[in-house]
Order: sequence, then structure tokens, then C-alpha cells
Amino acid sequence: MNMSKHHITKLASMSTQLPDLIANLDATGTELARQMGELKSKGLIYATEHWKDRKYMTLLYPIRAGEPRKREYVGKDPVKVQEAKDKIQRAKEYDALAAQVKQLDTVLVEGLARLQEVTRMLSKAN
Repeated sequence: MNMSKHHITKLASMSTQLPDLIANLDATGTELARQMGELKSKGLIYATEHWKDRKYMTLLYPIRAGEPRKREYVGKDPVKVQEAKDKIQRAKEYDALAAQVKQLDTVLVEGLARLQEVTRMLSKAN
């Protein structure tokens, strides 16, 4: 009997941690979404930079099936070149954040499934 009390106490203690854990996950998701929105609003470019004759920059976009490769002239104006580089970097950062969101979602789905399993298991004991 004493062992059951110990498990009940431990279970009750662990369950009190859930609201904070869930709130932290929610806050993390909200922050990731905010950062992604900020990056997107500043502009993203999914292309690689290419320098023609080491004089002017063009952007090479990924090849799409059945379409010619898109190229965009940027030129050699330092402001425009830096702007394009910044947008390329933001796209990389955006993708990294998107990967974090996907990982967080995986954790949430797994956590929900396990919590449902625990709830079902504990409900059967009544």
C-alpha cells in the first residue's frame, strides 16, 4: 500500500509540471512564427548568387521541371547586391526556423498521443 501512495504522489507532482511545459511549447511556437513572419515581410529569395565575369551579380533560381532556369539580373550596385544577399540569407534563416517548427510539431503530436495514452490507462484503473 505504501508503494501506491509513493506513485500517486509522484504522478501528481509530475502532472503539475504539464501546464508550464505546455505554455513554454506554445510560447516557443509563437516566437518561431513571429520570427518567420518578420523574415518573410523583409523579403526572401530562394536563389544562389552568380557573378558574371566577376563584374555583376545575377540570381540563379532552382530548376523547375519543364521550365527554363530563371535568372535575375542584380548588377553591381553595392546596395542592390547587399539587398539580394540579405534576402538569400533570410531565406536560409526562414528555412531553419521552419525546420524547428516542424520538430516542435512532431514533439507536440507525440506528447499529445502519449498523454492520451496515459489518460486512457489511468481511466481504466477506476
